Amino acid sequence: MSESPAYFMEQWSKTMSNLFRWKTARRFPLAAAALAALAVTGCGGAGSVSGQVKYDGKPLPAGKISFLSQAGEKPVRMVDITDGKYTVTNLPAGPAQITVQTIPPPTVGGGPQGPNIIPPSGGTPPDKYVQIPAKYANAEQSGLTYEVKGGSQTHDIDLAP
Repeated sequence: MSESPAYFMEQWSKTMSNLFRWKTARRFPLAAAALAALAVTGCGGAGSVSGQVKYDGKPLPAGKISFLSQAGEKPVRMVDITDGKYTVTNLPAGPAQITVQTIPPPTVGGGPQGPNIIPPSGGTPPDKYVQIPAKYANAEQSGLTYEVKGGSQTHDIDLAP
């Protein structure tokens, strides 16, 4: 009995379709795992940045530094500056804007009602406070940027008066 060419084409099409489905189904979990890993770490992986912050040529005694990532979900990482040094971890690879700020020490004052004491709220100790221009606390005005790469790296910052 002789089969028609249409019959052979139909059988060939079914075979190819089943083969494609099997190969795709087998590859899908691996592809999904790879995409999930990229989504978690970013395309270039996570990085950590350490460095020194100077103001007017001298290490900034105390303050805060923030890296505002422009990659992925745009996370923000803020850490303390101590004796001019900082380390920020778990930054996604890609461009980041940077802010630096110093927080004035708590004030103690008086008025007609008597002493007015403001309790410490994360202010800098009086002997370590250095006032820097307000522009450095604003990501749009600071002019400070850095391209974060995967792994450990160093980035020193010199702030001008």
